[in-house]
Amino acid sequence: MSVPSSPRATRAPSWRRVLLLLLSVLLFLTAAALGLLALGLFSSLAANGPLWLRSLGVLGAGAVQGTGLGRLSGVAQAFTLVLLTSLTAGLAAFVKPRA
Repeated sequence: MSVPSSPRATRAPSWRRVLLLLLSVLLFLTAAALGLLALGLFSSLAANGPLWLRSLGVLGAGAVQGTGLGRLSGVAQAFTLVLLTSLTAGLAAFVKPRA
Protein backbone atom coordinates (compact mmCIF):
# COMPACT_ATOMS: atom_id res chain seq x y z
CA MET A 1 0.00 0.00 0.00
CA SER A 2 1.14 3.45 -0.68
CA VAL A 3 1.43 6.05 1.99
CA PRO A 4 -0.80 9.06 1.38
CA SER A 5 1.21 12.17 0.77
CA SER A 6 0.97 14.94 3.29
CA PRO A 7 -0.67 18.13 2.06
CA ARG A 8 1.77 20.83 1.11
CA ALA A 9 1.85 23.89 3.27
CA THR A 10 1.02 26.92 1.17
CA ARG A 11 3.49 29.70 1.46
CA ALA A 12 2.85 33.36 1.03
CA PRO A 13 4.67 34.76 -2.01
CA SER A 14 7.83 36.63 -1.20
CA TRP A 15 8.11 40.34 -1.93
CA ARG A 16 11.03 39.72 -4.24
CA ARG A 17 8.93 37.37 -6.35
CA VAL A 18 6.05 39.86 -6.50
CA LEU A 19 8.38 42.68 -7.52
CA LEU A 20 9.98 40.53 -10.23
CA LEU A 21 6.54 39.66 -11.56
CA LEU A 22 5.53 43.34 -11.66
CA LEU A 23 8.80 44.26 -13.36
CA SER A 24 8.27 41.49 -15.89
CA VAL A 25 4.76 42.71 -16.71
CA LEU A 26 6.01 46.29 -17.04
CA LEU A 27 8.80 45.19 -19.39
CA PHE A 28 6.38 43.11 -21.49
CA LEU A 29 4.04 46.11 -21.83
CA THR A 30 6.99 48.32 -22.78
CA ALA A 31 8.05 45.78 -25.40
CA ALA A 32 4.51 45.72 -26.81
CA ALA A 33 4.43 49.53 -27.03
CA LEU A 34 7.86 49.61 -28.69
CA GLY A 35 6.70 46.93 -31.12
CA LEU A 36 3.71 49.06 -32.11
CA LEU A 37 5.96 52.07 -32.63
CA ALA A 38 8.36 49.99 -34.74
CA LEU A 39 5.45 48.73 -36.83
CA GLY A 40 4.35 52.32 -37.29
CA LEU A 41 7.84 53.34 -38.39
CA PHE A 42 7.87 50.60 -41.02
CA SER A 43 4.40 51.64 -42.16
CA SER A 44 5.37 55.29 -42.46
CA LEU A 45 8.07 54.33 -44.97
CA ALA A 46 5.33 53.47 -47.50
CA ALA A 47 2.80 56.03 -48.64
CA ASN A 48 -0.13 53.61 -48.87
CA GLY A 49 -0.29 52.45 -45.23
CA PRO A 50 -3.35 53.05 -43.07
CA LEU A 51 -3.55 56.46 -41.44
CA TRP A 52 -3.60 55.16 -37.86
CA LEU A 53 -0.47 53.11 -38.50
CA ARG A 54 1.33 56.02 -40.13
CA SER A 55 0.32 58.14 -37.12
CA LEU A 56 2.06 55.59 -34.91
CA GLY A 57 5.06 55.99 -37.19
CA VAL A 58 5.14 59.72 -36.53
CA LEU A 59 5.08 59.02 -32.79
CA GLY A 60 7.84 56.43 -33.21
CA ALA A 61 9.96 58.80 -35.26
CA GLY A 62 9.57 61.44 -32.58
CA ALA A 63 10.63 58.96 -29.91
CA VAL A 64 13.67 57.87 -31.92
CA GLN A 65 14.67 61.47 -32.64
CA GLY A 66 14.28 62.26 -28.96
CA THR A 67 16.97 59.69 -28.19
CA GLY A 68 19.37 61.42 -30.57
CA LEU A 69 19.11 58.92 -33.44
CA GLY A 70 17.35 61.33 -35.81
CA ARG A 71 20.30 61.40 -38.19
CA LEU A 72 19.66 57.77 -39.19
CA SER A 73 17.52 56.88 -42.19
CA GLY A 74 13.94 55.73 -41.67
CA VAL A 75 14.81 52.08 -42.18
CA ALA A 76 17.72 52.29 -39.74
CA GLN A 77 15.45 53.97 -37.18
CA ALA A 78 12.87 51.19 -37.56
CA PHE A 79 15.47 48.43 -37.22
CA THR A 80 16.96 50.17 -34.18
CA LEU A 81 13.53 50.22 -32.58
CA VAL A 82 13.02 46.54 -33.46
CA LEU A 83 16.35 45.72 -31.78
CA LEU A 84 15.35 47.68 -28.68
CA THR A 85 11.99 45.88 -28.65
CA SER A 86 13.70 42.49 -28.86
CA LEU A 87 16.10 43.33 -26.05
CA THR A 88 13.24 44.55 -23.84
CA ALA A 89 11.17 41.42 -24.48
CA GLY A 90 14.20 39.22 -23.78
CA LEU A 91 14.89 41.04 -20.53
CA ALA A 92 11.24 40.65 -19.53
CA ALA A 93 11.42 36.92 -20.16
CA PHE A 94 14.68 36.68 -18.21
CA VAL A 95 13.35 38.62 -15.20
CA LYS A 96 10.10 36.62 -15.01
CA PRO A 97 10.05 34.58 -11.79
CA ARG A 98 10.27 30.85 -12.19
CA ALA A 99 8.32 28.23 -10.23
